[in-house]
Amino acid sequence: MGFKESIASIDERFNNSKIGKFFEVGARGSKLSTEIGAGTATFMTMAYILAINPSILSESGGPCVPPDGNIFAPEYEACIEEVKRQYITSTAIGSMIGCVVMAMLANLPIALAPGELAPTTIARMGMNAYFTYNVVGWRGTGGVPWDTALTAVLALTGARFAMAKLIPEPIRMATAPGIGAFLAHLGLQTANGLGLVVSDIATAVTLGACPLEKRTPIVAYDDDCANNGICITSDAYTCDVLGGRMTSATTWIGILGLVIMISLQAYKKNYSIIVGIFFVTIISWFRNTAVTYFPDTPQGNERFEYFSQVVAVEPINLLFAKYGKDLKAAVLALFTFLYVDFLDTTGTFLGLVSHMGLLDENGDFPRSKLAFSADAIATMCGSLFGLSPVTSVVESAAGVEAGGRTGVTALVAATYFLLSIFFAPIFASIPPWATGGSLILVGSLMCRNLPLIKWHRADHAVTAFATIILMPLTYSIAYGIVGGILIWTAVQCIFYALKLVGIPLPYSEDEEEISDDIVKPKHIGHDEDPTVHVGKDDGPEGELELETVEEEAFHTEQRAASVLSA
Repeated sequence: MGFKESIASIDERFNNSKIGKFFEVGARGSKLSTEIGAGTATFMTMAYILAINPSILSESGGPCVPPDGNIFAPEYEACIEEVKRQYITSTAIGSMIGCVVMAMLANLPIALAPGELAPTTIARMGMNAYFTYNVVGWRGTGGVPWDTALTAVLALTGARFAMAKLIPEPIRMATAPGIGAFLAHLGLQTANGLGLVVSDIATAVTLGACPLEKRTPIVAYDDDCANNGICITSDAYTCDVLGGRMTSATTWIGILGLVIMISLQAYKKNYSIIVGIFFVTIISWFRNTAVTYFPDTPQGNERFEYFSQVVAVEPINLLFAKYGKDLKAAVLALFTFLYVDFLDTTGTFLGLVSHMGLLDENGDFPRSKLAFSADAIATMCGSLFGLSPVTSVVESAAGVEAGGRTGVTALVAATYFLLSIFFAPIFASIPPWATGGSLILVGSLMCRNLPLIKWHRADHAVTAFATIILMPLTYSIAYGIVGGILIWTAVQCIFYALKLVGIPLPYSEDEEEISDDIVKPKHIGHDEDPTVHVGKDDGPEGELELETVEEEAFHTEQRAASVLSA
């Protein structure tokens, strides 16, 4: 028996086992080897959270107390460094628990991690960045103590399911493409991707890809920066000052990884993302090269020193169960956590399950209530370890695209997080330009829902477009959904207000009025039933059949469902 036959035999036995039937692996058209590959792809695209989340959350100061209020004292700096290392362990534990809960309760291939994996301190987006810079404040300079903020995170519960079902149809259809655009936007930037798109003083964003020595950092020039010299730096930078566009070697090696992924994906290889990430990562681990993740700089040397440990387990005594008693000071933070977490989680769920073909016409999916409950449980468990809200992450799309269809994918990701507790130096050293290509690839593939949007209806079209475009431009899934809801609500209110004064709705409630300008011609043969032909011209290639956009979208949906089931 060859290798492929052995794998096929293992897959078959697993699908027929009690575990396989519990997770409905065979029923959803998947198999163990595919789920393992999908879980690996998901983890590889989100492994950088093990490095980024500790870096952001530790800047809140955590439980460290500055002597005499001096936030620059050496002992305070040392305490923050220790908190940062402990956050690596707590991030891995919190993510592992979230993945296991999602797998066991909801049976979805969705991984969880602290915050929205889109950290950028200059924009202060992402739940972890909001927790650090807006709630607690940099090194505790905000209005809410660190332990009180954790209590606000704990107070988040799963009362979000009923609200999710109220989301209008065009927003549901636009969420997956919007998340796709958001993912591609992340993959094109430096913090999480290739570095092709960078900041620009005049136009906000522009073409970048300049090397490290050509980058001019951009800071938040607020009152603290102007008066006290406390300037919040970030990964945002511009290439306008020193030039060097498209000369970054790391960008080009990342593009090569993307080309490898696309090529393998074209051949329907589920391991395309994994191979591309591994290829770029291994090359980037060699020192003294133009693409090294460990350059000869203080930061590069620190990374390499940590990477060289290979195995390291950090304690969490400074972070575990450090709750405060006064929740009044965190009311605003609690409200913000609630609506941002709800909207981001809802958007992620709708986008991914729609991509999997599990979303029904009412916007619901199997075990949806348990899925929201799992997300809430993960948030509460994460707060035990000093984490910002542990929520479902859009990088799970990489696993879905690799074929993941069940909770086994989430369990595989959980296993990797378990291993990362011991091998954190390895997993924390995956460079962003290695994973950026996967975000772009997955983002493009998530736009398959676009034909399902009713573009012939202005209210649907503008609502969907606003939802899609606002997600990448505002750096938030939540803002995209909010924008779509506001537009939809305003337009529908106008429609029904006009109806009250006798002006009919622009579209029939029972059957939509399709104007001539959105009817699509399609040639058919003479031998077909002429009763279905509506065209005027009889040519040598046959008559014209008029197919509405809605009918075309329906057929497209059916074809997509067939492909997914296959």
